[in-house]
Amino acid sequence: MIFYVLLFLFVHPLLSQQYSIEQYLNIRGAVSPKYSYNSGKIYFQANVTGTSQIWSVNKPGEEPVQVTDFKERITGYSPNPVKDIILAQSDEGGSEYSQFYLMRGDGTDVKMITDGAPKVIYGFGRWSDDGSFFTYFSNKRSPYFYDIYVYRLETGISEMVFSSDHTNYPSVISNDGSKLVITRSYSTYDNDIYLYDLVTKQIELISIHDNFNEPAEFNASSFDAAGENLYFTSNNKSDLFRIGIYNIKDSSVVYPDYDFLGNYKNREVSRLVFSRDKSEMLVQVNDEGYDRIFMYDHGKAKEIPIPEKLKTLSITALSFSNTGSKVIIGVNSAANPSILYQWDYITGMIEQVTKPNLAGIDPKTFIEPKLISYTSYDGLVIPAFIYKPANTSGKKMPCIIAIHGGPEGQATYGFVPIYQYLLSAGYTIVEPNVRGSTGYGKLYASLDNVRNRENSVKDIAALVDHLKTIDYIDPDKIAVYGGSYGGYMVLASLTLYPRLFAAGIDVVGISNFVTFLENTGDYRKNNRATEYGSLENDREFLENISPLGRVNNISAPLMIIHGRNDPRVPVGEAEQMYDAIIKNGGTAELQIYEDEGHGISKQKNRLDIYPKIVKFLDKNVKDK
Repeated sequence: MIFYVLLFLFVHPLLSQQYSIEQYLNIRGAVSPKYSYNSGKIYFQANVTGTSQIWSVNKPGEEPVQVTDFKERITGYSPNPVKDIILAQSDEGGSEYSQFYLMRGDGTDVKMITDGAPKVIYGFGRWSDDGSFFTYFSNKRSPYFYDIYVYRLETGISEMVFSSDHTNYPSVISNDGSKLVITRSYSTYDNDIYLYDLVTKQIELISIHDNFNEPAEFNASSFDAAGENLYFTSNNKSDLFRIGIYNIKDSSVVYPDYDFLGNYKNREVSRLVFSRDKSEMLVQVNDEGYDRIFMYDHGKAKEIPIPEKLKTLSITALSFSNTGSKVIIGVNSAANPSILYQWDYITGMIEQVTKPNLAGIDPKTFIEPKLISYTSYDGLVIPAFIYKPANTSGKKMPCIIAIHGGPEGQATYGFVPIYQYLLSAGYTIVEPNVRGSTGYGKLYASLDNVRNRENSVKDIAALVDHLKTIDYIDPDKIAVYGGSYGGYMVLASLTLYPRLFAAGIDVVGISNFVTFLENTGDYRKNNRATEYGSLENDREFLENISPLGRVNNISAPLMIIHGRNDPRVPVGEAEQMYDAIIKNGGTAELQIYEDEGHGISKQKNRLDIYPKIVKFLDKNVKDK
């Protein structure tokens, strides 16, 4: 059947590797698993048809059935907890202006329930426990702000239930459906949570910044079974995220010291997931880019041990069933795409729900990374994952520095198919988590803010110095690659340190902070200004650090890739950079995809662009 068909093994005529790049790009796993209302089906998303769609199985190991067949990708979905209904979201051409669709659990009777208004954001919140309504946010009233809405199934009518000139998101709904937790975001690293009464319309601030001059984040997770306490994660009064409990009656807050976290108490809590009856709690911890998971039984006040088979270092999903004692855990590794397992934590039974499609590639050829660290210009220790190609003995290999986006992001341990192809082609891959990355605490994440922007670029230069000490890396054949904010880092690296790099690949990157802040989506401007600086107060500084103003420094060949419909980093950032390089007599390629947004997601476009990337790297780096 289509989901498990292995592609015919062939070798690309221009390449000498055992497997083709097309095969690597056709490796697929399953993500975003969720149970149906009665737990009789397991849904997940997979890119089998060329765009991400919803699939399902009736029981673990069955051949998956395609549920949705939209022309465009499914950007999110949520089954109703008590009815055989799915809410799905889909945008057009990567625009991120998703519409809502209601359908039966088998994908039939699809009905669009939003009005398709252009440039309007709709974002799903939560279903109520009784399945009678769901919450969502939208900037329909004003392009700059998000208001909160409720859609009721019985009437098919949406109602704005809360409005203010802020960026508001609906979060946890109380067990009886009368109260809603609202998250109000001020910046990437600073927010508050409020308890809002849907009946009386009264709102109460329930997050208290102990130091109002210090940003803090609060992320609500769940009410307890009695509805008396709200569980959340926060880095308030802490450099790291930890678990907090807010008592509704007396407004008190405690941060429990959970013994079951053991040696990982001093690591960031990255995810908190509760069972349907609120009795079990899954805790995911970020251990320097590796994942650790733990389960706690609130009723028995004791830990439920995680089976060894599920103690993976990369968790892609955690999802409890609506009935019974089952949970789906998505696992992968740097040598295997996401696989879903169902674990019954009462009986102990573990069943594999999905199988990966490895496209005919022997998984024994996949390479695991090693976590290293190096010292930057000011003594700061920078972590990084390094992938070493096979058979490097006595050879000097080309190297690609891959920089994550964000900047509030993190390179983590996990499966990246294109990395495995490049490794098979003889490239070393290095993923640094430069200052400004998340996962290492609030202070580390703030070290690149506004006037410190270029300190993170200095971390890349320090990485090159470190790579020169590794005997199998050719210091004259180092390329820099990144997407979104990582694309800016590529351009900044090429302009500030032009002699260090043989080539660069910029995917949907920022070339000029002023034009970026002027043209990015209105709903993002306030948030981004806090990170990068404002046009009112920092325009001259932003102009000075923008790579576009230093284009004369670029000497390495550059490939620029962008989606025409990108609402985050408008395509003009790519076009103006390309034009400036060509005008200056430099070497650049520009690849714009008309039906993509902030990245290249459609399989037909991935199959087009990645061979071009490889050809570009081989010409300008490997064969230099």
